[in-house]
Amino acid sequence: MTEPTPNPPAEGRRRIAAATGRRPSALTVLAVLIPLLTIAALAVVRPATEQPTTYDPTGAPLDRTTAVCPPQLAAAAEVRFGSTGLGSGDLALRVGRDDDTESLVDGVAAREERSTVVVGGTGELAPGLVVSRSGGGSATGCDQPAPERWFTGLGASAEHASTLTLVNPDKGPAVADVSVWDGSGLVDAPALRGVRVPGGRSVTFDLSDVTPNRDALAAQVLVSRGRLAASVVDTIDPLGRDKPVREWLPGQAAPATTSYVVGVGSTRADRVLTLANPGDSEERVTIKLVSGESEFAPSGLEEVTLAPASVTEVDLGGVLRGRTLAGVQALRLDATGPVTASLRTQTAGDLALASAGATVTSETAAALPAGTKKLVVAGATAPGVLVLRAWDAEGAEVVRERRIEIDAGTAARVNLPDDAVLALVRLERSGAVVSLEVADGGLSFLPLSQLGTTSQVPDVRPAQR
Repeated sequence: MTEPTPNPPAEGRRRIAAATGRRPSALTVLAVLIPLLTIAALAVVRPATEQPTTYDPTGAPLDRTTAVCPPQLAAAAEVRFGSTGLGSGDLALRVGRDDDTESLVDGVAAREERSTVVVGGTGELAPGLVVSRSGGGSATGCDQPAPERWFTGLGASAEHASTLTLVNPDKGPAVADVSVWDGSGLVDAPALRGVRVPGGRSVTFDLSDVTPNRDALAAQVLVSRGRLAASVVDTIDPLGRDKPVREWLPGQAAPATTSYVVGVGSTRADRVLTLANPGDSEERVTIKLVSGESEFAPSGLEEVTLAPASVTEVDLGGVLRGRTLAGVQALRLDATGPVTASLRTQTAGDLALASAGATVTSETAAALPAGTKKLVVAGATAPGVLVLRAWDAEGAEVVRERRIEIDAGTAARVNLPDDAVLALVRLERSGAVVSLEVADGGLSFLPLSQLGTTSQVPDVRPAQR
């Protein structure tokens, strides 16, 4: 007979139940919670925002501006000043190495000087300050110092020579590098690298001395320190009894894929277009003529191929003549890459030079030389209106709000009164390339640029350590 198994004692059952219902120890809880809390804390932490190291400049009303007139060329001794604000006051001048002043009355003034003239406008005379030099059949605008300037169609031979002048308008030294290209590539010109111009001084280079070359040339002036104003005088000295002819060669701000060379003239002359490709790829350029009715490609003018880092001349004498020349005011250049351009118009007794101009988006102005004057407008970005105002030497308004319609794909030519000495051009609903054509014993073209009314103020802060 099997004996019954005795039940476990009641005290043992209570001990087992107590052991089963015991809570986790504090150490166990902490071992679980600490990793969880660490993960949660890391999830809500954001990395510190990285502080910027550079800041964009801010715009401010223009209260100081500088214009630099190159030295006299032949009989071009007259310097004309204008301020579109029509204010009266004194402009600070430096003529050669001497300080002087010029008083504007109702926004206009003029004087004769042979040396380089540096013009400084402050306060209400700064916005809209324009200056020109002219006389003896030559004329040029007095440009503001620029960090980069391009010149196309220079020469460095006995028959065609160019002179480059760099003017430092400030007291401290300035440094620039001048790069030169010819028909086969970049020219080695050690004398033009690291050019140092002392404060208040100027330096001049005859390219036929520093880099003699029979090819057409192009040059870039790149300023690495300080400020400099660059200008070029081009001289053609033909063989035989013809006298040498000289003119200022306008500069170009930068190479462009689409550009307008405004200034063709209407007289019979030899016309040569110079194209420069500073890049390292082959480029193709299509040339069109711009008249008052349309832009068109004339027969017999083929597409131009530019090798990398090269300069090419295109003879337009056979194209720009007769009926084809009638009404043509500009050239349109469409390139597969950025190029620079200039047009040389030459007769037996005169030389006129035009370069690719910049697009004016709102306003431009000019101190007008003596003689017959016309505004030539091309490359309009859209149908719009050109509004013209002009004043004479007494400050009286001789053109009051004249409105001229302009359209894309056409050129417009606007006559100015002979006694006008200051012109203000405003473009509405469109931008365009604007040039001043002057005839006073010789033909000259002055490309006009956007009128500045604001300045960029750098944001300078202590370095972050």
